[in-house]
Amino acid sequence: KILMKKIIALAVATAISAPAMADLTIGGSARYQVDNSAGGDVDTSTNRVLMSISGSSTAESGLFVSAGATLQVFGARAEADATDTDLDGDLVGRDGDLAITIGNAAANIVLGDAESAGVYTDGSADTFRSAPDAVSGRAVGRTNNNVLVNITAVEGLTAQLSTELNNSNNRVVLGYDFGAAAAKVGFDSRDGGDSGYQIDVSSSIAGVAVGVSHATLDNATDDNSTAFRASYMGFAVALETHEQNNVDVDNWMANYAVANAGGVEGFTVTVGAGDSDVAGSDVNYGVRFDYAF
Repeated sequence: KILMKKIIALAVATAISAPAMADLTIGGSARYQVDNSAGGDVDTSTNRVLMSISGSSTAESGLFVSAGATLQVFGARAEADATDTDLDGDLVGRDGDLAITIGNAAANIVLGDAESAGVYTDGSADTFRSAPDAVSGRAVGRTNNNVLVNITAVEGLTAQLSTELNNSNNRVVLGYDFGAAAAKVGFDSRDGGDSGYQIDVSSSIAGVAVGVSHATLDNATDDNSTAFRASYMGFAVALETHEQNNVDVDNWMANYAVANAGGVEGFTVTVGAGDSDVAGSDVNYGVRFDYAF
């Protein structure tokens, strides 16, 4: 009995003195896609696996600290006329996923590799995009010198100030979700580069999600992009117009995604296509498999 009491006392003392453990999350995702984005008779396959780990701790005062990292294995393979080109997969830290966050319910600050809030979007239809890429106008990209300040005190409000410590690139994003509709704007200033702005408005009509985005760069040719998008029950379509270097280009994208395909949670199968009026452009079509775990 004396020995048992000592064991119980030791267990209680250990539990009391042990530090609180953080909430730990481990997950990942895998993607495999086959399309003809290279044009002609070329079939291109790309595959990527992401492994992520994150943790967070919250004090009784509401102050929390969280951190996370994502490791990426990426490979690509092109096949044309029986000639194979292999790009070996490498295990690398993915930019934008190596950061620490400190804050509470009203606001937080993100330090490290963190991507600034986006505004311009063509929705979920761009799985099989055909050139060109849109003018996003985003000045603060994924770097390890980022500082992001988020205001989260007002429900429905998006408010973020982001900057890169090694230059004078700054970005401000403001938005609000009104319920029936949502709007967001972004303003960018670049250190020795082009400033710009973006705007996005979205809503839902009879179950169909619709939206329009616009982005403009304040450069010599006023490059800009505009996207019109719609989605319904797994179907998504987007039409884009671009003016870049005084050249007008239009493109379209469409796909259909089956979530939890075959009854498997986290497994998504997407088929789609895209094309543009760029000279010599071929319709890009294919299939993609995603699994999140």
